[in-house]
Amino acid sequence: MEGIDAVRKEREDLLSQLDDYIIPRLQRPDAPALAVIGGSTGAGKSTLTNSIVGREVTRSGVLRPTTRSPVLVHHPFDSGAFLSQRILPRLTRVTSEAPEPIQPIDPKAPRITGLRLVPYDGLAPGLALLDAPDIDSLVETNRDLAVQLLQAADLWIFVTTAARYADAMPWEMLRQAAERGAAIAVVLDRVPPEALQELRIHLATKLRDNGLGGAALFTVPEASLENGFLPEDSVRPLRDWLRRIAGDDRSRSVVVERTLGGALRSLPARARVLAKAAAAQADGWSQLYEEIDGVMIPARFAMLDALSDGSLMSGQVLSHWQEFIARGDLASRLGGGSAGRAQRLGAALSSSDTDDRALATTVCDAVTASVHHAVRASMERVLSTWREHPYGASLLTARGHQVAPMDQETLLAKPIGEWREKVTQRVHEALAKAREERADLRVDEQTVADVMFALAISPDPGHAVSPVKAPGATPEPETTVPSAGSTVGARLAVEELLGEGIVRSILEAARTDLVMRSATVIDDERLRLERVLENPEDLGLRVGALLDAASAVNIAE
Repeated sequence: MEGIDAVRKEREDLLSQLDDYIIPRLQRPDAPALAVIGGSTGAGKSTLTNSIVGREVTRSGVLRPTTRSPVLVHHPFDSGAFLSQRILPRLTRVTSEAPEPIQPIDPKAPRITGLRLVPYDGLAPGLALLDAPDIDSLVETNRDLAVQLLQAADLWIFVTTAARYADAMPWEMLRQAAERGAAIAVVLDRVPPEALQELRIHLATKLRDNGLGGAALFTVPEASLENGFLPEDSVRPLRDWLRRIAGDDRSRSVVVERTLGGALRSLPARARVLAKAAAAQADGWSQLYEEIDGVMIPARFAMLDALSDGSLMSGQVLSHWQEFIARGDLASRLGGGSAGRAQRLGAALSSSDTDDRALATTVCDAVTASVHHAVRASMERVLSTWREHPYGASLLTARGHQVAPMDQETLLAKPIGEWREKVTQRVHEALAKAREERADLRVDEQTVADVMFALAISPDPGHAVSPVKAPGATPEPETTVPSAGSTVGARLAVEELLGEGIVRSILEAARTDLVMRSATVIDDERLRLERVLENPEDLGLRVGALLDAASAVNIAE
């Protein structure tokens, strides 16, 4: 659906914040606070982190090591809180006090999966610092991780520079933080001393105009580094402020409660965005289901009608049937060694043409072609309809390979083969019973089966035929002769051989079996279409559950 990428990102952000921050913080409100230092490339985040801590714990420089793990510095007393998977459970823990080596920038670098922990007793207990990747990194996975880490923070420390503090991306992130009520501090780095007051006032005004008037603001004048660190006076205000938060339970609680409360208050509105999109998708799935029904249901009835209305007795099947009954030995092949109607019928159907190919095979080929054409045509009509649907087009782009029409052999070899075996078996059993009653019966079993297959796809108008008689003559049923090419005469012959009730039973079973197997084929293909769809009813229930959860959180908060 339109805008789905943004909605999916919102879902992932929400899930990450639940896992990384909200639930862990609710479970351990007394756990050490986490301050995440984030910002744009080259803003000086790592240098600031090292300067606050008083030692090099994270690598700084223009060529940032894009595959390095984010660094979390904490007092040794707080190790237990961060060694566990309580927060950021999807990041593995790596303990190392040495900074990682510089690595070349690689836009295709894989997603970072580690969190490097640096215990250091120079940092006050109660508050940890996390140096995050750049929010505008060349590596997309780094940008995503930066957002994830910021959303896991009790305190957001945004670092920007005098030259870049008006950039759009940092302000978009800050606005999101403001909307969610997060505790925020902003550090304006590399400020020319002569413009410090002017830029501070301008930035403070911009923060207020964007709903961030309560954010703490710190400025770091531009100065030469001393052994890789910022001058002591430059970072002292920020360091002292962080130490007060760490050392004072009340101050730390205020920061934690503000961010947690803001995150909780944001949940209902964010959940409603997801619910609205999910409801729209449920409606879209319903439309796609309706389009399946609109095509497949009529196609199913039309296909089954074509198997029983006699239309298959045409073309190659009709030609083969006419050749088949034109052979003068039909009577003898149907057990005509004894006198009777079958002999006289066989004599009336005289031709020397022969066909070594079983008529049953031609009939089964015709059935296979008819069913395959009906199923394939209906599948292609559904897919064509979906391509014209905004949701369907996207769905086929993602999953179209799952519903490509099957070839004839894959689709029908088994069901039609089994149908042929069943009919042949019933004919065999009927002939075996007839032989028990007539020990001298001579009959060609394949001929009987061929006749039954032809009758199975022919209409069943009954088998009474009008006798041929002269005006005023007395009719004699035994001399009735059907016209050449008719299936009526052949049916009369096999009924005389097997009995009318047995023939009717075999044909009814054959037609029913054919209809059921063919219906199963098209139903299975319909099911294959439906499997690529979500169940709109289940999705609707999830929408309702999500809205109920949002209301419950809203009431509880």
